[in-house]
Formats: sequence, structure tokens, C-alpha cells
Amino acid sequence: MTTPREQFPKVVESIKGFRATYLMAAGVKLGLFEKIAASPGITADQLAAALNLHAPYVLIWCRTAHALGFLEGDEAGRLRLAPGFEPILAEPASPWYYGGALGLTVDYEADDLARLPEIFSSGKAVPFQARGREFSEQVGAATAGLHTLVAKKILPEVPGLGDRLHRGLRALDVGCGCGGFLLALARQFPGGRYTGVDVDRRALTSARKAIKVAGVARRVKVKAAGADGFPMKGPFDLVTLVQVFHEIRPDARPAVLAECRRLIAADGWLVILDETYPSTWADLRRPENARPMLTAFSELAMGNVIPTREEQESLLAGAGFALRSRAAVGDGFTLLTVQPK
Repeated sequence: MTTPREQFPKVVESIKGFRATYLMAAGVKLGLFEKIAASPGITADQLAAALNLHAPYVLIWCRTAHALGFLEGDEAGRLRLAPGFEPILAEPASPWYYGGALGLTVDYEADDLARLPEIFSSGKAVPFQARGREFSEQVGAATAGLHTLVAKKILPEVPGLGDRLHRGLRALDVGCGCGGFLLALARQFPGGRYTGVDVDRRALTSARKAIKVAGVARRVKVKAAGADGFPMKGPFDLVTLVQVFHEIRPDARPAVLAECRRLIAADGWLVILDETYPSTWADLRRPENARPMLTAFSELAMGNVIPTREEQESLLAGAGFALRSRAAVGDGFTLLTVQPK
């Protein structure tokens, strides 16, 4: 029989992770990680002075970050980031950067989780598009690394698609939000033409500003989806949904995929990168399913429902698509490459 003494460490580790998340988020927001990365060997006092922060608190933050393994400190108090953490916590341009996701967690997700008892009672969620421009922009920042990774590495490795991307194609990004993935594609493949569509009009305002600032308005456009579908004509050589499909209401998914099918070229590609919910109770405990399992819980307040593999494939087949490949990508993502039947 398993005893409380044996189970209690699970509770302690969970609380430790909760506190470590806030420590990392504070380090990102205050610029502590970036300053240490730029000045290896800096002390806590020097760090506080450089950033105009309260020195005793900075010292405790540094000691805690060292204890948790994010920093390396010696007996003279000289600090540096632990190996491998610079791109994750101190380099916003890196595809590994997680600072935006940490900000999203502590600024928004924490409030959602605190409201769960109320939500469980009422069943009322606040969908993504009803949360305002600031939230949409924070999501854009949180997913910037993923967008870069998909544009630079994942899409070019899809058989039959890489050469077409380099030659220049016409692509549609469904659920484009603030335009981060469109811009990543435009930077990586300047010969293409890219269109985004979304129901979040405030996010589209941010996308248009970002497109203008990037100087790619001739190649990149965004449009608002309406109740009757997407306001554009095909055909598109590539249609993408990057970490978007599970955010579409389950009852709206057939219509969205029908629009993708209407707009895609006969030899085009539909590429979906998203999470896949475990199909069985046994699968819930498999390590590779930790992300979708926890995402499904944390996004209850948004009303998001992550589909299982069986649900994904049934929806695609019903919309007239044939699944060409399914692959696990990164930490809990699924890459679906699909073509019209």
C-alpha cells in the first residue's frame, strides 16, 4: 500500500514548480537573466545597481535561481547562467526563447486558474478572441519562437514542400493572430505571398501594424473571417494552422476545415501543428502527453478543447483531406501533413 509519506513529495514538487515559474518570469521581466548573460561574473549587488533594483531582494532571487539550477554562482558571488539557459531565458530572438510564455502564464493563466471554481460552477468561458489586444499580443510574443521554428525547420523538411517554399508559393495562415507566423514565413521565404485570416479583429489591427513596420505589406495581407467563412479566393499552395486548431470551437471545426478545403490547390498542402489529447486513461500518464494534458486543463477558462487523434483524423477525412503523415514534434506537439483527396 502506498503511504502518504511516499506521495507527499509529489505535492512538494508541484509547489516548487509553481514558485520556480514565478522566479523565472520575474527574472525575464526585470531583465535579470539578460543582464547576467551579457555580464558573466557579475555579482548580485552589481546586478541590482545596474538595473536599479532592491539589492537584498535581488540577492535572494539569485541564490534561489542558483539552488534551482537556472544560475551558477561561486563562493565569491559571481554569477552566470547555467549551461543551455541563455537561448531559453535571455535571447528573445531564439526559437528556444520561453520568456513570452512565462509572461503569459503569470499575467493571464494564473488568473484563469484561480477562477476555476467559479468556471466549474457556471460553465462559462472567455474565448481567446474576447480577451483584448494586449492578451493577443502577449500570445504572439509567447509563440514567436515556435513560429520561427516552424518556418525555418519544420515546413522546409516536409517532403515535397521545401522546394516549393524556396521557389515562392501562395500561403494562407488560418488563425494568424498578430501575424507572427506570417512574418516568419515572409522573412524565411521572400519569394512567396502570404495571407492571414482570423476572427480576432483586434489582433488583426496589431498584425497590420507589424506588417507595415516590417516593410512587407506588398507580400503579406490579413483579413477578418466572417460568419459565412473566409473572405478570399484560392487556390493556395499551402494552408497552415499553427497551434490554432484546438482553439477553434468543436462545433465550428468542420466549417473551418471545409473552408481550407475550398481554398487549397489540388496539389496543395494543409499543415497543422497542434497538440493531441490522449485517447485513453493509460495514455494520460505517458510523459510525451504531459503538454496536451496540462494545456487542456489550463485552457478550460478559454473553452478550448484539444481533440484526440481519432477526432483529428475523422474531421480531416470528413472535410475531404487525406492524411499523409503524423509526427511528434518537440515537447508534446503533433505535426499533421495533409493533402486534398
